[in-house]
Amino acid sequence: MRYFDYSFLEHGMLPAGLVSLVGAISALREREGALKATYPDVFTRLESIAKVQSVKGSNEIEGIVTSERRINEIVNQNSAPLNHTEAEIAGYRDALALIHADHAALDVRARDILRLHGIMLSYSPNGGGSFKDSDNVIMEIDASGARRVRFTPTPAADTADTMEQLILAYMDGATVPPSIVCS
Repeated sequence: MRYFDYSFLEHGMLPAGLVSLVGAISALREREGALKATYPDVFTRLESIAKVQSVKGSNEIEGIVTSERRINEIVNQNSAPLNHTEAEIAGYRDALALIHADHAALDVRARDILRLHGIMLSYSPNGGGSFKDSDNVIMEIDASGARRVRFTPTPAADTADTMEQLILAYMDGATVPPSIVCS
């Protein structure tokens, strides 16, 4: 089992670059409100582009890809998924939409994490919403077709306990600003 300890964050042991970046993000968030009120159409369009890019990028990490046209159609809900790959993209889109629409009601707890997992896999035959029951690896395939293990996730037998440790470590870090913990 893995244990997570973020107590070092309470003692100010953060890289200067991270502190600078978090400060810049905070300053931009303050400016965003005024600009959003002045240019609502621009922000709506930027949000649409950001959602497409987020869904595309996050799925590409897992090796889930489709054409630019199809990803736009799926993310903008102009088309239903046609295959397994597109079903995963649509599920990610729906989970991301919930996060955007109702993030204040979501918490770092097993129930909400599993709820998001269920939404992400809602178009898949086996569904989701529970911890995995078999081991897996994250593979990548290079241009020549050679495969290699990119990442070996926590074994299935340890997943529930590892998630509990991660959630408890996050809760224990409540004295650290969320913008630092979530970075």
